[in-house]
Amino acid sequence: MPYLAHVKQLSLAWKPLRYLADWMEVSTAPIRWTNLLSKPHERAERASRTKITMMDFDGTGKTKEVFLSSTVALKEALDDRPSPDCPAEPPTFRILMVEDLSRDVIEILGSRYDVDPLFFREQIAEYNWYNTRDAWAMAPNLMVGIKHRQWETYEKARDESNSFNVARRPDDDETHWSYLDKPGSLVVMTRTRTSIWIGKDPQNEHQSVGIVLVDPTVSEGFPLWGGPANFTLPPSMHDANPPKRQTPTALYDLILQATLSYPWWFSSLSEAHCIGKPIFALPALNIICADWLVTCEYMKARLAQIDWELEKPHIFRSRGDVVDNALRRLYIWRRVLAVLRDMIKDTIDQAIPSAERLTATSKGGSISVNDILPDYERVHALLNELQERVDRLTTVVASEISTEDSRRGLQENHNLARLTWLATTFIPLSFVSGFFSMTDSLSGMKETFGWYFCVAVPLTIFVMVVAGGVGRGWFSKKKKQKSLEAAAATSKTKSSTAVPSAYTTSIAYELRGRPQTVEEVMKTMATKRRT
Repeated sequence: MPYLAHVKQLSLAWKPLRYLADWMEVSTAPIRWTNLLSKPHERAERASRTKITMMDFDGTGKTKEVFLSSTVALKEALDDRPSPDCPAEPPTFRILMVEDLSRDVIEILGSRYDVDPLFFREQIAEYNWYNTRDAWAMAPNLMVGIKHRQWETYEKARDESNSFNVARRPDDDETHWSYLDKPGSLVVMTRTRTSIWIGKDPQNEHQSVGIVLVDPTVSEGFPLWGGPANFTLPPSMHDANPPKRQTPTALYDLILQATLSYPWWFSSLSEAHCIGKPIFALPALNIICADWLVTCEYMKARLAQIDWELEKPHIFRSRGDVVDNALRRLYIWRRVLAVLRDMIKDTIDQAIPSAERLTATSKGGSISVNDILPDYERVHALLNELQERVDRLTTVVASEISTEDSRRGLQENHNLARLTWLATTFIPLSFVSGFFSMTDSLSGMKETFGWYFCVAVPLTIFVMVVAGGVGRGWFSKKKKQKSLEAAAATSKTKSSTAVPSAYTTSIAYELRGRPQTVEEVMKTMATKRRT
């Protein structure tokens, strides 16, 4: 395998390619190696798995579509040459749409078109972040290097399985709503990649080739809300060839259908048959963006359910359960939204500019890859709005938790006060019982019972009164000080009514020194007049 040997040689300088070499030798993710040791037939099937559609386009808009399901058929199709007796004009554009990579497919396509190995390495990547000991970690590339590569990668969220060669881990979003969701149903979200390589055929310099790598889609279940919206315009009722088949649900079939029906909008008949390089990227970009909008709408629905529960907890369950469940789901969406925002930001900053550069032509044209850029910016704005909504709901839930804790603490204080009064009531009763040392002879206890109640009841009342007074602060120093200040204020009021204003200051000074009676104040005033 010359291409595998080439990858191993390059892995000495480009460390991430070591994982691609291991992937090709195992025929799937290397972490599955232990499961395939005892299954040689499954390993052989994984190594030769092929599902490719080859589409050839000429300048007039004619399309030749060939489905390839084996590596032998793939080699024959790529090596096909027109016979000398029946020469045929080679196609201008060729698109190879591949679902689920395999070792043989990488070897054949990489050797035939001299594909950059990092193109396949990006497609088999799975993780959002890496541990410090992960051998498959891949450092981010510089923008100056990304601008010169011949491929781009798009990521999106979609229902997925984990049973294919390219490892994709499906995650339950854990936001099942038992009130309207079907019991036992799950909404599984998985990051998938669509990678596009654009270049020239080494054996035919006049032919542009595009390789589209698409992750497979599980057949069990169904797409949320019927899948992404059909972005093409409905045909007229007088159209001679109306669509007669249902819209597919698999990502591979969706992009294939969009590619075969390209271009979708045109103002004249001649423009409809003008096929340009944007056909390599626009079908995949449109399908992915439409699916992004479905993802945003789904997250908006889940956040609306949380808001509804907080607004009307009496309809659903007790407030404590509502708050705890809402906070758990908000933490999940806060983590998911951070990942999705990074994915769409990378698409806007890196993938779309690369696709525009690779599909640009000197002739120009009315169709450009940048036409889809406003839709991706719209998705990015929706994700930012959802992030702000999650932050607002988190603040509301946090305040609800604080209020609930305060209410619970107040209730516990009331219960503790009741227990304190109950314990205080039994203090004198227990004391009197022990003091009288009551005997077991019931016949001689009449007088004892009488003395018991005569002493215990008044003593209990006295203790309760003292306890109530202590609780109200009757015996505290602050209470006495407030009483003295109130009496002094009363004395000041009475003195000020009988003393002229000219002597108010001096009398107030003497009053602050020590308390004086009215008679003493009058004597002081008479002495001051004589002097």
